[in-house]
Amino acid sequence: MNITHRELVGKTVNLAETIKWLQEIEVIPVLKNCIKCLGGHMRLIEYKNTFRWKCKACSTAASIFKDTIFFNSKLDLTRLLDLAYYWSQDLNQQKVMHELKFSGHKTISKWYNKLQKLSYIILKENSRGRIGGPGHVIEIDESKFSKRKYNVGRIPRSPWVVGGIDINTRECFFVEVIKRDSDTLKTVILENVLPGSLIVTDEWRGYWGLEDLGYFHVTVNHSQNFICPITGANTQLIENTWSCMKRKIRSRYIKKNNDVTLIFAEYLFKKKYNNNSFITILKNLLNSSQRINF
Repeated sequence: MNITHRELVGKTVNLAETIKWLQEIEVIPVLKNCIKCLGGHMRLIEYKNTFRWKCKACSTAASIFKDTIFFNSKLDLTRLLDLAYYWSQDLNQQKVMHELKFSGHKTISKWYNKLQKLSYIILKENSRGRIGGPGHVIEIDESKFSKRKYNVGRIPRSPWVVGGIDINTRECFFVEVIKRDSDTLKTVILENVLPGSLIVTDEWRGYWGLEDLGYFHVTVNHSQNFICPITGANTQLIENTWSCMKRKIRSRYIKKNNDVTLIFAEYLFKKKYNNNSFITILKNLLNSSQRINF
């Protein structure tokens, strides 16, 4: 389900309309069994500028967002939805600060981190396994993501990221590694690329011997050409992805040493779900507070 921000604003003009819309897209159920008494049914009632579940039989009450990342938020529901929408559209934090009239970036950074973690979990729960296979061409490359370079604080390591893109399906993988020696690279490839794939890399010696693992392998010499004049082999897709990722990192307030992994998870999530990213996040709110607790 694709939705524009103008449409979102129209569906969230007030709290009642917002709840109605969330029920229509099955984010909030219409009926709910009581969490305490057997057989009781809870209904939605308005309470202190919000809605909550209340059991008619035993009067037990519960937040509509219990066990979700929205639970106990100081932001009102409309702003939470706007923030999640802007994240899904890749709006950087400075622009979100302007749109939502926040005085600083801390709140936005916190929510972007939660949404990144949820996107990581959604990808993990819906993983299709390795990419490629016979007839598929996989571009593979590695790039170093030094936090110091992007002025976002010191970490005890400057990780390499090994990435691969299937030029047929545009499916991707990205793995953070400490070093890019032959054993590491081959392990990453075996875990993420199906045998029979044609793998395109640069001439780094760490890739030597891929044929012995059941892959076809061609190389391009980046010191001379970005496209091999003989075979036409190139790694332009994956190289463009590195540029995109580094621009994204520069636009974020990143502090923790796992943020590179989360940035790539966010990229893969948005690439996979595209214009449905926002709705996919909403439909995965159930138990999201526990799922992102890592």
